Amino acid sequence: MRIFIKVADSLRLELAEKFQLSKVSIWSALNYLTYSDRAESVRRYALEHGGSIVEQDFTPNCRIKHTTTEIIQTFAGGIQVRINRQNSHARVLEDDKEIESYDNVTVQSWGNLLHHAQELSEQRVAAAARK
Repeated sequence: MRIFIKVADSLRLELAEKFQLSKVSIWSALNYLTYSDRAESVRRYALEHGGSIVEQDFTPNCRIKHTTTEIIQTFAGGIQVRINRQNSHARVLEDDKEIESYDNVTVQSWGNLLHHAQELSEQRVAAAARK
């Protein structure tokens, strides 16, 4: 599932002017790709002035491996989701260390889990790029 804030072109221009940001920075904030205080302010202002949250289907950016016991999805930045085929138990790993786990994962919750893993991956990649 992909989540973003939809705004009219006029509001997008108003946001750029009000926050003194480029169109790309406004787009990144509205698409929840940035998490700074300023990006949060952009999103809040957009929602208060006619923007609306939109959810769309999501296709994760990962490699997928199927084994007889697991479905393994590997994202950039050392993030991995492993789902047990027998009991639907899911584990989220960061550099092979479990950081989260979920029982009875359904197809719907799996999509949300992958969206979360994609975000973790993007955050790790961005943090590594800043170093």
